[in-house]
Amino acid sequence: MNPPQSPSQQRWTEAVAVLLSLAYTWGYLQGWTPWCFIPAAIGSGLLALLCWKRNIQAEAALQGFYVAFAFYGAWLSGSAQDWTPQEASIAFHLSATAAAAAATALLARFLKQRTTSAMPGWDAFTTVFSLWATWLMVNNYHANWAYWIAIDAAAIFLYAKRGLPLGAALYAIYLAMALVGWFSG
Repeated sequence: MNPPQSPSQQRWTEAVAVLLSLAYTWGYLQGWTPWCFIPAAIGSGLLALLCWKRNIQAEAALQGFYVAFAFYGAWLSGSAQDWTPQEASIAFHLSATAAAAAATALLARFLKQRTTSAMPGWDAFTTVFSLWATWLMVNNYHANWAYWIAIDAAAIFLYAKRGLPLGAALYAIYLAMALVGWFSG
């Protein structure tokens, strides 16, 4: 599938990607698994194409990861889940954050030297920390919300600067959800 070419096509693609991402979120919250993972995969695939077109390449790869993760989520939804809340020490989070920061720096350097990524630092940050926050989320660590707050705030800026205003709005909604998640737990 080729990325949309005209600005009008890109806006429509962005709107569909955002609506599908929101449909997944709504469906998941309603317990409509495994079916909610279909719009998740398609929405992430469209966002991957748009991110690639806008030269936020690590973010494009992250969205590709989320396409695969949607299939994993659909498969996993058929089995019993242990949602026992997990806790970790401050030392654990400091170590993990330091490791993610180092990985972010390495990825940013790679993106700057070897790709045409338009915003390598921001691109690397949202990608690396999203992978970490996703791991925390699927393992039911409440602290995942704190990471998502920072990631979503950065993603709003990244998407807005790269000409994806609806994507920025999607991350603003995700930021609000992360704030609710943090303060409700």
